Amino acid sequence: MLQIDPISSGLFAYVVTFLAAWVFYAVTLHLAALYVVGDTPHQRAALAGVAPAVVSLSIQPFSPLAAVVLALASDAAAIYVVYKLRKRGTALLALAHYTVAIIFGVALFNIITLLSA
Repeated sequence: MLQIDPISSGLFAYVVTFLAAWVFYAVTLHLAALYVVGDTPHQRAALAGVAPAVVSLSIQPFSPLAAVVLALASDAAAIYVVYKLRKRGTALLALAHYTVAIIFGVALFNIITLLSA
């Protein structure tokens, strides 16, 4: 019988984790932008979602608290550049994105925990 060995770590694991984080941040940013900005193309969220994904995955092994702070700062910077908002709009959208990401993250964690039990 053929069995596939699971990949414990390596480049493939990092790429898949990055893609999952990127999609998560892009989807939650688009939902937050729909609420704060109004109708906006999803391509902007996909472009801005790269920054917090890169920062959170690269800093998290060293300091989780620093990863949260730097991911939020990089998220605000990416929102400012991509959405071309003023500082107040950028702060509001970044806060809304952070809130939506926490809500979806906790819900997703609970679903995965429930299904794996």
